[in-house]
Amino acid sequence: MSAAAAWARYDAVAEAYERFVAANGYAALAKDLVARLNLPHGASVLDLGCGPGTAALAAQEAVGAAGLVVGLDISLAMLRRAAARGVALVVSGAAPRLPFRDRLFDGVAASLVLSHLEPYDVALRDMVAILKPGGRLGITAWADGKPEEFRRLWKETAHDFVSEDMLRGAASHVAPWEEWFTDAAHVTEALAAAGLKSIEVVQKEYPVSISTDDYVVMSEVFTYGRFLRSMLGAAQWHKFKERVAETLRGRVGQRVEYTGRAHLAVGRKPWSASRARTRLDVMDALGSA
Repeated sequence: MSAAAAWARYDAVAEAYERFVAANGYAALAKDLVARLNLPHGASVLDLGCGPGTAALAAQEAVGAAGLVVGLDISLAMLRRAAARGVALVVSGAAPRLPFRDRLFDGVAASLVLSHLEPYDVALRDMVAILKPGGRLGITAWADGKPEEFRRLWKETAHDFVSEDMLRGAASHVAPWEEWFTDAAHVTEALAAAGLKSIEVVQKEYPVSISTDDYVVMSEVFTYGRFLRSMLGAAQWHKFKERVAETLRGRVGQRVEYTGRAHLAVGRKPWSASRARTRLDVMDALGSA
């Protein structure tokens, strides 16, 4: 694996992601997405880009013991955390090129994933293909919002260590479509182009309150933090963290508080005469994938 590929992945930050990020807005967002999928008891569901398994666990609760939930992620470290938390079945993989047969799942959830996929339109068509006719696909994406002061201060401090262009390039490398999907019209357009019908998009807000010191640690999980840490090395990274913590405490105090805004979108795959697969079909397909 190249150095660039190593910093771009989540394997090295899986523990911090579960401890800080999943507990600060992301978990509520994932659970809300599962609720909007309106999964029936006994349904089969894929949580694509499952991370530590928050959406998958919510889906397991929704579909009950008769259902089947699969957590899929490219990060083995994330899959291990999802399995440890109780996700019954985890699979290594990514979109495009999902490792499943067509028409397997009643529902597919992809929370804060679509902006990372390249090309996203091919990935969406893969997700729709593995849905049963009448199945539902749900995605979340960050909505446009006013940048908070603490984020501006973090970036300004980072610019003393690396250039703004380098940070922008890192973000584009990891999540090339994040800015595009901040527009709800683009979310609808993408799902419609993938062949989904009855598309509903809502925007919800998620308040977050975290200590300033914990926010500095949490920032290591995000794209800018992972990239900067890989560029600076241990000594310079420690220096950066001390400086940004001091700056934030001086300007925003001992706690960082903000409201994240996200789109939650769900669409339905049109019905056809194709035979809907059963839970046993799904297990058989996973066994041969």
